[in-house]
Amino acid sequence: MSGTAQPRAWWGPGGWVRRKALPQWAWIMLALVAGFLVLWPVLQLQVRAFVDEGSAFGRMMALPRIGTTMQTTLVLAVLSSALAVILGTLLAWCASMLPAPVRRIGELAPLLPLVVPAVAAVTGWIFLLSPNVGYLNMVLRLLPGLEDMQEGPFNIYSVTWIIIITGMLLSSFVYVFVFTGLKNMGQELEAAAAACGASAAMRFFTITLPLLRPSIIFATGVVFLLGLGQFTAPLLLGRTAKIDVLTTEMFYLTERFPVDFGLGAALGFPILVLGLVVVLLQKFALGEQKRFVVVSARSRYNIRQTRWWAAVVIGLYLLVTTVLPLMALIYVSLSPFWSGTLVVPELTLRHWKSVLNNVALVNAVWTSVKVSVVGIAILIPFGFFMAYALLQSTRVFKPVRMAIDLFATLPIAVPASLMGFGLLFVYSQPPIQIYGTTAVLVVTYVTLMLGHSTRLQFTTLVATGQEFLEASKACGAGPLRSFFQVMLPMCRKGIAATAALTFVLLFHEFSASLMVRSARTQVIGSVMYDVWAGGIYSEVAVLALIMVVVTVLGVCIAAWMGGTDAAQQKG
Repeated sequence: MSGTAQPRAWWGPGGWVRRKALPQWAWIMLALVAGFLVLWPVLQLQVRAFVDEGSAFGRMMALPRIGTTMQTTLVLAVLSSALAVILGTLLAWCASMLPAPVRRIGELAPLLPLVVPAVAAVTGWIFLLSPNVGYLNMVLRLLPGLEDMQEGPFNIYSVTWIIIITGMLLSSFVYVFVFTGLKNMGQELEAAAAACGASAAMRFFTITLPLLRPSIIFATGVVFLLGLGQFTAPLLLGRTAKIDVLTTEMFYLTERFPVDFGLGAALGFPILVLGLVVVLLQKFALGEQKRFVVVSARSRYNIRQTRWWAAVVIGLYLLVTTVLPLMALIYVSLSPFWSGTLVVPELTLRHWKSVLNNVALVNAVWTSVKVSVVGIAILIPFGFFMAYALLQSTRVFKPVRMAIDLFATLPIAVPASLMGFGLLFVYSQPPIQIYGTTAVLVVTYVTLMLGHSTRLQFTTLVATGQEFLEASKACGAGPLRSFFQVMLPMCRKGIAATAALTFVLLFHEFSASLMVRSARTQVIGSVMYDVWAGGIYSEVAVLALIMVVVTVLGVCIAAWMGGTDAAQQKG
């Protein structure tokens, strides 16, 4: 009997292989697929930089103004992220002091710039601040003392304005993290300091800011990485003034044939190394986050006084970042042409009809929608299982969990333009030659957003907890039944919020789309750039507004599917 008991305990239905080994193989396969998607393109591309004894780096250093390009890339990343952190933190602090009548809308207002695609916002600002025919510049030249100016007073085609616009676009990301930290933080320590006579400013700098350190450090790392890989503003604003960054130099390589992938890899190498260093420094700076936890009953104290000026600050931010660019886009889309006058004889829908009757442009819009929806259908379950594997309670082997964690971090650390260039290299040649097909767009979007999908759903799983799942299993429910009847319903709103944010990011995607697009695989961002390069600015405004409308509809649908609170959870 004893001779037959051991094999059954080892190999039987309830044995070690079924309970331990087989589930680990499933997680290993998940890690291998994720690793192939996100690590393989980066490694394959970077290998090209070091072949022929690193001759690609020699070609890079021989490029005209390469020193200035590197300097501009670093300056843009540092200054735009600093501006974003300052502005986003200020917005979060103002949102925490909003009076009750405007609190709900005021807390959501700083998130609205996320709905406007970066390419649309930058285009709107070009219509406003172009030196000669920018509408806002023309209004300013009517003021006393400026009436003799022939152009300006602002020139949007400059490094300064690229930094300002990039910082404003990134500030909403900082607001999301910092305001969430403020809402989750109790006010007992602030109340104690107030009782001891500390002023509001002293409480903010000595108590609130130190407790917000994890949120601010994480937000700083995120926006620095986004600023380091910034592509939209430098491409649209810098090309006129011959202002280049490393990402735009990589894009220019894709417009030549044959593409010099080795040179592109060399150009992306400094960005890759600096991005990985930033992620490591971020983890080191955060350290043990339990030091910043305040256990409190938030409803008991409300020491922060409400201020109407806080609503004014948020309103001005919304006006500058969203309302003015959208108004400029609407005005240009309805004008016969973009001219140097504020008043046109009559408005027209001619440009809207031209765009909607253009089969190529309409197909690009539908391609963007279809690819985004397919990408979400893949990303949500893929990211959910990767997030589930990161939970300590899943008992995934530590090396496998570390690998999944790495593959969820890498797409966030690597700029989209660099990842897109690597994907162009990998999928334009055997063994997986899918360049020129819609599949390359789907793979590109899944690769870019896998980290975001995983991190967002990991937050949902941590907040949900595992107690109800364990209780379901204790009552005799199998793993599948517990998963579908307990876990998924509890995570529905978080999943819908992830789907909404992912749709925004996918539909707005610009840099990687330009890298991998072909004549047969165009999305709305790529055709918008082509129309822009052709100088048909009124149709550019129409396409930008279509992007905004589709984005709003997509977010509303995702929020409706997840319940009434899904949109709020996105923030």
